[in-house]
Amino acid sequence: MMKKIMALFVFLFFIETSATFAYKLNDGHIHYNHDVWDELSAQQALDFLAENNINRAIVSSTPNVGTEKLSQLSPQRIIAFLRPYRIFRDRFTWHSDPSMPAYIKQKLTNSTYKGFGEFHLFKEHKNSPVVQKIMQIIADHNLTLSAHSDAETIEALISMQPQINIIWAHCGMDHPVEDVRRMLNQYPNLYCELSFRYNMFDEDENLLPQWEHLLELHAKRFILGMDTYRPPRWAKLDEHADFAQHWLTQLPPDVAILIARQNIDRMFPKR
Repeated sequence: MMKKIMALFVFLFFIETSATFAYKLNDGHIHYNHDVWDELSAQQALDFLAENNINRAIVSSTPNVGTEKLSQLSPQRIIAFLRPYRIFRDRFTWHSDPSMPAYIKQKLTNSTYKGFGEFHLFKEHKNSPVVQKIMQIIADHNLTLSAHSDAETIEALISMQPQINIIWAHCGMDHPVEDVRRMLNQYPNLYCELSFRYNMFDEDENLLPQWEHLLELHAKRFILGMDTYRPPRWAKLDEHADFAQHWLTQLPPDVAILIARQNIDRMFPKR
């Protein structure tokens, strides 16, 4: 019986990582913003994700109706995050806009949303009264955050509501690997999303040893991301997905599968 079980496991793993080494993916950073709607309908966007082996995705949009369009069509595939951006300008002012907490409360009457973000917030505004109010609202609704922030701001957000999960968008972007290691060691509810983290690789697109070690050490804390924040990122989604497939194969298979999809499935179980 044990031999049969092991043989089945090997067969299933072969299917998962066959010929082209194509992992089934979940994406932690998709936007369906207004500037792409005329060229890419909601159904076409869902189809394009599927064509690139992206089964589920964390989606946020400017305005939020973009996320709602995708979620209405495919609630099992779309993990909807509420963004504090009604218009593009809100990206630069949301943290100090006194109307924002009421807007967020109103939007959260829609049970579609499982998280808040991706938002941009940096240390100059990390403790504003508006941010503190919003963090309480997020905690009251038990949402996950997606924050495009520096390490100091991430730590400030954690100190406000240490029980909530935070996804660090772009894994800090340019923060050195030592900073990321320290943060993951110190904060058990912190997760890292890896879009635009091209400095993890050498000039031949191989993972740097220090990053390979960190990904293996904290395999349950990293998620993929393509970040379709502009139409050209949607146009090249296949290239970004292919690159993810490429570097995932440089990791042990059990680590790669966690990062490719299982971590997001664990954070947001299918219903």
